Amino acid sequence: MSEQHNPRTAEYRGRYAPGYEAMLRMTAQMLAEFAPRDGTILVLGAGGGLEIEALSKAFAEWRFLAVDPDRTMLDAARERTGACGAQSRVLWVDGVISDAPRDVVCHGATCLLTLHFVPDDGAKLDTLHEVRERLHPGAPLVLVDFSVDRTAADFERWLRRYYLFGLNSGLDAESMGDAVERIRSGELHMISPQRTQALLLEAGFSDPQLFYVAFGWRGWITYAA
Repeated sequence: MSEQHNPRTAEYRGRYAPGYEAMLRMTAQMLAEFAPRDGTILVLGAGGGLEIEALSKAFAEWRFLAVDPDRTMLDAARERTGACGAQSRVLWVDGVISDAPRDVVCHGATCLLTLHFVPDDGAKLDTLHEVRERLHPGAPLVLVDFSVDRTAADFERWLRRYYLFGLNSGLDAESMGDAVERIRSGELHMISPQRTQALLLEAGFSDPQLFYVAFGWRGWITYAA
């Protein structure tokens, strides 16, 4: 499999999430506003290792609490972090956020392209609350997710734009068609920007600030209250 067609590469993810690599750089920059030089960052949805690779290269003394329930993707993350020399700085959690140790209090957290896999039946709120419980007061969470209002009048227009972006970035029509249908049908648990911000506040975060918007993808930085 070529690098440009490997779903574990930043180039491939950038075909689904426009500006993915720039978003990772922005994430590192904003986490560093609070996290000390030797801080610990919680990475929720760490499978593949792309976030840890980017953050560990930007800040060579940061340590990571890496959480993912997909063992195959977590193994890929271990391989990637080993290749970039960050393996010794990572504590791995093969499970969900509630399985992560509570005595490792973190200076920041990321949840990138992950929360839409969690149902909005109380599980999203629980997930965000569990993240909050593992952060120092004032520590930032960077959350990036596909966040759209499926009842909005322009919903289909934005789906079409997203579909065309994927095609123009080199993805095949079948893959993009499947992605769009999973969004349209609700198979992926997308929620509106308003609902996302409400959940953040309810989970114990404050002042969610939008920093990234790209064809349905939205990113916020928010702070442990």
